[in-house]
Amino acid sequence: MIKHLPVMLKESIDSLNIKKNGIYIDATYGCGGHTKLILSKLGNKGRIYAIDCDIKTILINKILDKRIIYINEKFSNLINILDTQVLGKIDGILFDLGFSSFQLNDPKRGFSFMFDGPLDMRFDQNHGITATEWIKQVSKNKLAYVLKKYGEEKFANKIACNIKKYIIKNKLDKTSHLNKLIFSITYKLKKNKKIFKHPATRTFQAIRIFINKELEELKKALFNSLNILKKGGIISVISFHSLEDRIVKRFMKTHTTNNDKYHTRIPLTEKEINILSKKDYKLKIINRIFPSSKEIYNNPRSRSAILRVGKKI
Repeated sequence: MIKHLPVMLKESIDSLNIKKNGIYIDATYGCGGHTKLILSKLGNKGRIYAIDCDIKTILINKILDKRIIYINEKFSNLINILDTQVLGKIDGILFDLGFSSFQLNDPKRGFSFMFDGPLDMRFDQNHGITATEWIKQVSKNKLAYVLKKYGEEKFANKIACNIKKYIIKNKLDKTSHLNKLIFSITYKLKKNKKIFKHPATRTFQAIRIFINKELEELKKALFNSLNILKKGGIISVISFHSLEDRIVKRFMKTHTTNNDKYHTRIPLTEKEINILSKKDYKLKIINRIFPSSKEIYNNPRSRSAILRVGKKI
């Protein structure tokens, strides 16, 4: 199995300005690379909340250290899952929005067209419907909309139409089925037959984002983070594609101007509404960092990454 290399590891942890006895959140634990480096900078009284909605990921990559509190939950639910005693006292929170090589390279998860396995795509395999189930029940128009919106796929209508025709007489329950179908569709449509990006990349991304409600989860998590951080607390976010980065960028800019319009359509729990209605926080944008040419060479998946850093004021 390919070893997972955390993207911009040093830069992201340095951006948190770790305090020896501080309290931190790794909102996307994954293989534990970021948590491990944070631990190396913490003293005995320091703490880190390691959050991941995938229990299998936590169990396999668990670090035995009394300073870590593991939480198997969605990061969008931060306010509701954290101990009320630490709300407003967190020194820093890190979001690494890329999913781990551990998940990507597991054929049983169905995230990658590079490995043949069940067309699942769920981060939490105990909840929600699989990609196969969703494709079977969704309308052609809705499928095209998802491919266009979340994958920015220019052949969205053609792909959606062919997928719905295909499943009338054929099974579409493996990654190889979807991969071959998309390749056969897009190859005919492309004028330039040289392939720089795999034709299935955008479709797999779009379905994965939709199945896991990734963008909605991100918006809510960012919104909640302001009420979890203490004054002077740092929020660092590593994004990997334009849809994510647009949300992070807009979130940070919104709160530098104290404008709350961005969040009006985010569904919140009653507890969150009670907490947030009494608060009015602003951010100071600290930095925007890109991976070095050396890191891109050593870890090609880092090439699209952007690290954005803000401080609560």
